[in-house]
Amino acid sequence: MNGMLHGLKDIHMVIANSRKLGGAAEAESITLASGETYMNPVFTNVDLSQGKYISFSFIAENGENVTAHVDQIGVMRGLRHKLICQLKNVSVREMMTEETLRYLRKLCEVNEGFVTNSFKKEALKIVRDVSVDEIEKRDVVLPFTVENNLVLIDKRRYA
Repeated sequence: MNGMLHGLKDIHMVIANSRKLGGAAEAESITLASGETYMNPVFTNVDLSQGKYISFSFIAENGENVTAHVDQIGVMRGLRHKLICQLKNVSVREMMTEETLRYLRKLCEVNEGFVTNSFKKEALKIVRDVSVDEIEKRDVVLPFTVENNLVLIDKRRYA
């Protein structure tokens, strides 16, 4: 997906399909009806009841976890689906990178000695999500090389 989102339905879709899509839904800012403004919120949950959106949760730039009723949304600016390494919210980027790399290490451990096509595809999707630089920085060893699949975007290397 990796692009502009158009509301709660798209946010819900990104969250529900996070393993398949990677990344997260982040906005430049959200202003609630109370006047509170949060910069770079990353959405973590959207609750549905009888087909209607009831509440949403996000993690603010300072790491604060906020849940509000959908009626409390004043303005959402710059809502986008981004890869983990593209998130501007540093606290969430760090948390998601750590979770994702823990999963990748476990995936490599389970598939040790067998580089199947499906394993390689999933591992490359994860590498693309967190960036090759992060993989190298945190000493994650993959059982195959990634170098021939690199593309430079925004001064970061993606698989």
